Amino acid sequence: MPRICIIGAGISGLAAAWQLRQQGADCIVLEKAQRIGGAIRSEQIDGFLAEAGPNSIQISNPEIAAFLNSIPGLKDQQITANTAANKRFLVRDGRVYPVPMSPLQALTTPLWSRSAKLRLLKEPFVSRREDTSEESVADFACRRLGSELYHYAINPLVGGIYAGKPEALSLRYAFPKLYALEAQNGGLIRGALAKMRASKKTGQPRFKKSIISFKDGLESLPQYLSKALGTSVQTGVRIERIKRNVTDWTVDWNGNSERYDRVIITAPAHALSELPLPQDLQEALAPLAAIEYPPVSVLSLGFQRSSVDHLLDGFGVLVPECEQRSILGALFTSSFFEGRAPRGSILLTVFVGGDRQPHLSSNNASLLEQRVLPDLTELLGIKEGPVMRHLTHWPRAIPQYKIGYGHYLKTITDAETHYPGLEIMSNYRNGISLSYCLEAAIAAKL
Repeated sequence: MPRICIIGAGISGLAAAWQLRQQGADCIVLEKAQRIGGAIRSEQIDGFLAEAGPNSIQISNPEIAAFLNSIPGLKDQQITANTAANKRFLVRDGRVYPVPMSPLQALTTPLWSRSAKLRLLKEPFVSRREDTSEESVADFACRRLGSELYHYAINPLVGGIYAGKPEALSLRYAFPKLYALEAQNGGLIRGALAKMRASKKTGQPRFKKSIISFKDGLESLPQYLSKALGTSVQTGVRIERIKRNVTDWTVDWNGNSERYDRVIITAPAHALSELPLPQDLQEALAPLAAIEYPPVSVLSLGFQRSSVDHLLDGFGVLVPECEQRSILGALFTSSFFEGRAPRGSILLTVFVGGDRQPHLSSNNASLLEQRVLPDLTELLGIKEGPVMRHLTHWPRAIPQYKIGYGHYLKTITDAETHYPGLEIMSNYRNGISLSYCLEAAIAAKL
């Protein structure tokens, strides 16, 4: 039975431990904090359920669905987003518009001008980029879709996912699926059509994607994983030494000295220097400290339903950078999951800061509320102040996959090559979404 030491009890570490245990491994998860789950935190406040980090999981393939169903007791807690979650909104000229969800809607929406719609129709005829140099998300979007669709579609989308600046993010590494559509099929619309044809050829019904959470919030996922793993999850751990032996590893923690066949590190890139790794390994991983994690503030606000004019009939609203607002966007949290607000109330989750506006992020709840309420009032028709406030400030939030990010990924693979039995598994390696983190854990093999 292989012995594996996993450092970090965020979702990557816990999910990897569960996956490997089901294959027969003896895993231990070491977490320096007293709380598990990393950025996944759910707080019950006066009948409201506030999420401090991620709000949902997209079930994008049957492997993720099967993995979640394998966790004892978790399936009974799962809830699926209301159909309203399929609807999204964007801001233009101070007004909130629904995002087109079909070709017909794309041609009739007031969100984009006639010239922008005509430019969209030209996308299949835009030549594939032959230049092999790395391209930013902004340059890619402008080249294939035009300037207006960049500003009023791609830019706010990037703000909602990365809280980042599209001009700085690498298309290849931040959005590898978009990169592949052009590289393999010559364009976005061509790529989408090719995927549809390929799906029909297989004769298999397409997997129905869904957005889920849990009755008591997303933190149920790490909690149920930890419960299933039992004493294999250790919190409040102080690691004194990590040593590479000839054929295995020694990890000293809390006075214990144990040997392991493998060590999996899931700590954030900026925390690697705090681990007592061998000096040469520490030096090899040192470049990862330069990965940027801009600050993001997550402000949950509860309102009486009667004090908000907007129907809130969707997942949320994203704000393009050119609109010059104080918020990146807001989720209509109580609209897409039941049990997030008391009867007669609604819950919004507002995001501020990121690489776009790091100076606006703050750990001062009163100051942040003063910054965001004018935007929410104008965009959503809020007539009275909130009845509940909850702020979580992340000084280092989301890793930015910027131009040149391949250098960091090469640093990781080189270290793993030179140190057999070492693996780096985190959102700065496999992708920032919960789905990507779970997919990386599911792919873990003995």
